[in-house]
Amino acid sequence: MSKTNDIPEFCDYDCPHADFPPAETAGICRTMSGVWCKKLKELVNKNVACEWRRRGAGRKPTKSVPQRSSSGRTPSRRKR
Repeated sequence: MSKTNDIPEFCDYDCPHADFPPAETAGICRTMSGVWCKKLKELVNKNVACEWRRRGAGRKPTKSVPQRSSSGRTPSRRKR
């Protein structure tokens, strides 16, 4: 697996995971504004911020931890 540092900040053909999109999506002309991302396995916009990084760069989701108040106690619900 590649490191996040190996992936450019903006999507372009300089990225090791970039490839030309399939001909049926690009048509005959290869001057398209899309790049096939091998990491995401989908067509992404060229010259914009890396979509893989934006989506979390392959990190596993973490569990949500309740926020503690300044007193160090977990906030409780108000009784009506």
